[in-house]
Amino acid sequence: MKARPSSSVNSQSPMSSPAVIVMCKAPREGEAKTRLAPEISAGGAAALAGCFFGDACAAAAGVARELFVAYAPADGRATLEELLRDDDFAARVRWLEQRGHDLGERLTAAVARAFGAGCGPVVVIGADSPTLPPAYVARALAGLRSDEADAALGPAEDGGYYLVGLARPSAELFRGIPWSTPRAYAETAANAARLGLRLLELPPWYDVDTPADLRRLRAELSADDGARRLAPRTYAWLTRRES
Repeated sequence: MKARPSSSVNSQSPMSSPAVIVMCKAPREGEAKTRLAPEISAGGAAALAGCFFGDACAAAAGVARELFVAYAPADGRATLEELLRDDDFAARVRWLEQRGHDLGERLTAAVARAFGAGCGPVVVIGADSPTLPPAYVARALAGLRSDEADAALGPAEDGGYYLVGLARPSAELFRGIPWSTPRAYAETAANAARLGLRLLELPPWYDVDTPADLRRLRAELSADDGARRLAPRTYAWLTRRES
């Protein structure tokens, strides 16, 4: 059954409604998951990135009623909407075009717009960790909502992070971060400390960016039925490719 047209960011939400934002780029050949070469082709990498995106959105939709997709580039929304066309949560996705010159500015803008729509706390995840346990996202939302913490961070094993969450907007948290380096997590945590934000640190997880990461993902999906349930699109695509 096809979903109804999805709502825009201008739709109003109840105040203090927890939200998850999935940050992503449209999965285009030659632009998506390029570091997976030569393990898979450029076309295969784009298809796999689309599976990652769908699995990430489905997991997020199971944790929070308010679901945003912050997308890039500006003309990428139609491709991403098509990937969610048959999902029962598609009608409640709210779409945000990413704004800003670097990841810090884009995160700041997306979080501010979610808060401006009446949501909070707000957690942001990427689409690079298809088997990320939803319990980690739920833990971040619960900790922020209960006033246990002001910010939440989920460290990725490469030194970045797979999740960031805020109880209230903070334009300064993402200032001066060396993005795409092993220092990204540590510098963001240092910013939180400097700003006096109580930080909830989540368990580490891994992004799938390199051939070694992809081999790890394959092994996890092969051995763990729970992982297969978390990432059914990813598992189905990899199974078809290898059959």
